[in-house]
Amino acid sequence: MVALELEWRRADPADNSAKIFRHLYMEQIDADEVLIAQIFTGYYDLTSGGISSKRKNAEFVGKVAADSIDHLSYYPIHLPIEPPKRGEEWPESWAEAADDTVEQIIGCL
Repeated sequence: MVALELEWRRADPADNSAKIFRHLYMEQIDADEVLIAQIFTGYYDLTSGGISSKRKNAEFVGKVAADSIDHLSYYPIHLPIEPPKRGEEWPESWAEAADDTVEQIIGCL
């Protein structure tokens, strides 16, 4: 099973993935192997460089889950665009950024 979790502008990016990890841990998802790619937009980048603590926390939860669940692989992926707010225009580079992100995901497979 491959699951993609896109974090666009979520206040708590660890929440949905943690639910999936919980279901895996409790053996409520019937899959021999599970790969979760959690995709973070530029919303979680800091202007001073680096990434926000919200993203760091989400990645930490993913890594701990992957270490705890034998058949789980977790990959944080960067989608290098600042997501537009409702009604705003998409950045011109969105298609190229999406293609690069897809290549990252393919590399995880």
